[in-house]
This record gives sequence, C-alpha cells and structure tokens, in this order.
Amino acid sequence: MAAKLDLAYMPAATQLRLYRAKQLSPVEVLEAQLARADEVEPKINAFAWKFYDEARAAAKQAEARYMSGEARPLEGVTLAVKDDTDLEGQVTASGSKLFLDYVAPSSHPMVQRFLDAGAIVHAKTTVPEFCISTVTTSHHWGTTRNPWNLEYGPGGSSGGSGAALAAGTATLATGSDSGGSIRIPAGVNGVCGFKAPFGRFPTVVPWTLSPHSVYGPMARTMDDLSLMYDLGNGPASYDHTALRKNKLPEPMPSVAGRRIAYSPDLGFARIDPEVRANTERALRHFETLGARVEEVSMNWTHEKVQDAVYGTLLTGAWRSFFDQVQEMISDPKDVSDQYHALYRKMLSLPKGAAESAAVLAAEMNTELHAIFSSGFDAIVSPTTGLPSIPAATNHATDSVTINNVTVDSMTGWCLTHPFNLLYLYPIVVAQTGRAANNVPTSIQIIGDRYDDDTVFALASAYERVAEPLYTGEAFPDFRSEI
Repeated sequence: MAAKLDLAYMPAATQLRLYRAKQLSPVEVLEAQLARADEVEPKINAFAWKFYDEARAAAKQAEARYMSGEARPLEGVTLAVKDDTDLEGQVTASGSKLFLDYVAPSSHPMVQRFLDAGAIVHAKTTVPEFCISTVTTSHHWGTTRNPWNLEYGPGGSSGGSGAALAAGTATLATGSDSGGSIRIPAGVNGVCGFKAPFGRFPTVVPWTLSPHSVYGPMARTMDDLSLMYDLGNGPASYDHTALRKNKLPEPMPSVAGRRIAYSPDLGFARIDPEVRANTERALRHFETLGARVEEVSMNWTHEKVQDAVYGTLLTGAWRSFFDQVQEMISDPKDVSDQYHALYRKMLSLPKGAAESAAVLAAEMNTELHAIFSSGFDAIVSPTTGLPSIPAATNHATDSVTINNVTVDSMTGWCLTHPFNLLYLYPIVVAQTGRAANNVPTSIQIIGDRYDDDTVFALASAYERVAEPLYTGEAFPDFRSEI
C-alpha cells in the first residue's frame, strides 16, 4: 500500500522526469490513483463523473509516446476537471439536476490547453449547486467531505478538486473562483491554488463579461502549480480579455529582502486562535528566508465588504445566470435552499446597488494600493478564519461561530471574497499546517496588480522551508469515519 500511495501522491514534476527516463509508466500512476479512488471515494465523494476506461486507453497512448520520443509537456499526468468547466462530449451539470442534459460541445480553453499538453482527464469533480457555497453539497451529488477529517467540508466551490488532490486520486485539478472558490478548497485541503488576475487565463462568454470570476489551477506542490500556470495562461483568439502570455522566471528569484505586509484579519474578519497561530508560524518561515514581515492594519469593515460583495456578485453575469435558472425551475425543491436565499437577496438589492458597490470597491482598492505603494511586495493573511466548517452545512439555515461570535455561514468564515471585487491582484494559497481537528490551515499571498511572479516566488520559497503535509505518515488518515 505504501508504494501505491507514493505513486498516487507523486508530484507531476517527478512523474514527468521518471517518464522521460523510462523509469516509470503513466499506466502505473493512473492505476495507483484509480485504486486509491476505489478505496476513498465512498468516503469523500469528490468525483462527479468518472472516465476510467478512457483514461486507461490514454495512459497507454502516453506510454507509447514516451517510448517513441513524442511526449508532450504534461504527457500522461492525470487532471481532474471541476464540474462547472466544460469538457468536450461530457456533461457539465454545475452540481444541479437542471443541467444534467447539457453536454459540452467543446472543452473550456484552459482545459483544452492542458489536454493539448498531454494531460489525462479521468474524472470531473463535485461542486455545490451552481458553485454558490463554501461547502460542497448538492441535491444530485450529495455531500463531499474533507479527506483530513470527514466531519468537515472540503470548501467550495472547487471542493471536489481540492478533496481529490488531498486524497491522492488526481495529480492536478482545475478550479474556478468567484468569491474564493479556488482558494478556500486549496486552503482547507492543504493543497496549492492560484486565483489569477482577470485576463490571465482565457475563458468564455458570459464570464468574459465578469472580471470577478476566473478559472485557474490547483495542485499539491508549487512546482506543479507553476507548470500548470505556464501552460494555461496567455491570449486566445476567442477571448478579447485575455492578456499576453506570462512565463514564470526559472529558477525562481530569491525572496531575501522582500517586504511582506501581514494583516491578521484584513480589518473585517474573525480569526480562530489556531488559524492565527499557524499563520504567524508561517510568517516566521518567511523571515528565515530573509524577507521582512511587518503587521499592517486595514480599515475594511464587515459591512463595507458585504455590501460591496453582494452588490457586485449578485449583478451582471451572475444576475443573468440566476434569471436563466429561475425560468428552468418547475419545482422549487429541484434547487437548493441556498439558491432560493441568494435569489431573494438578489431581488431585494436596492436600485443602484451595483454602482454603490463599485464605489466601495474603489475605496477598498485605494487602501490596498497604498500598502503596495509604500514599498511592500506582498500582503499575507489567513485564507479562512476557521480551519473548515461542517461538511453538510446549509447556508440558508445554519450559522457558524468564531470566538463565540456568530457569523454568516457562507462568507463569514472566509477572507477571500474582497479580492474578487479587486480582481487585478494575483493570489497563491499555501498551507500552514493543521489544526487540532486535523484539518489544514493556510495563508493567501496577495501580490500587486498582475505581479504573478512575486506571489509564485514567495510561495515556492516558503514551500521549501515549511513542514510538508504529504510525506511519510502525513497522508490524510480519514480521522473521522462517516
């Protein structure tokens, strides 16, 4: 079992090196991950759709390409695709019974780039209905659980992708992020995730019209995340918002002398003591690398953040999507309580809510920009105020408590959503250890506008000195059996 686990958790960078040296076959790694999935999927429920037969055929073709010297950059590496993201010829249900008949005519452009590079898609991963939750549960797929402790959620909405990576059933995964949907699952599952600035990864209509919603990569290591970044970003003829291609520096530059602004709460969030302690231990690792860490205060308030978030994210492309869904509903029970609660909130927004939210976002950006203008290279905060919340949390009815204070169960425990309003700032999530309940904790490393290189350099350097999660006996142990 140990050997199979080692294969299942082997980073893509290591796989590729061994494949090229003809010391390992993609078939062996795929079979180890499928065996792992057979063991753990009944417990975590991270896979919405499985393509095992197709993946086995593709792995044999990848093996042949290595033997003939025709391997591509990701040849034979498994990729789990989030089920809000199109994969040609397969269903994209976005966690909803309403879309079970929708078969994608083509793959999402980011996914297509990974396929063109030789990646093997063996599964699509679970999402909460319409991706509007910070847990991953839906009427159709049921509840997805955190591999580190099954009582807790894997975050949302890319929860299936995060759980699959943590459980060793995929090497790479895709995510999307409209309010933290890459960063929250990356953080609570102890993996890496990148929330790109708008335009870095190409996308499709209507999301080209919504700069707050972006697609991006998830992986267990920064080397693998960097590989996905380099292959996936860049302009596309079908996306007028896509930026010119950016290639990360190789090797990554030293972070000695970099200035990091530490905000414990971004001015508005409540933080559990374990999360704070793990965050501050992580910051000491940065100091050992020669970076300078200075605590800063921010004047973002809970009210300002909430008004800006809902006034922005419940208008525009999301408003059009919700109106489309409303027309499809024949029985209110076909969709979640969370959908109904958010739709009512959308209808209750006052006239001019979007314009008011834009003003609030501009004020928040002014304060954020001032920190970078004063000489800081990055800002670090916890990703979430709690390690995680219960897996079956119903945002429409359940509350969450941090430090004896009740907070909104969807957004009140997360520090991610402001950066979907301020959508030009790149963010990498890195793990900071585990809490007493065994669930990982994390930080988000926020760079200046479009300065992707700095956040990747900081996260990569940090990973080299931080205590690893995925070694020896540290694999997820499914502490609580559900």
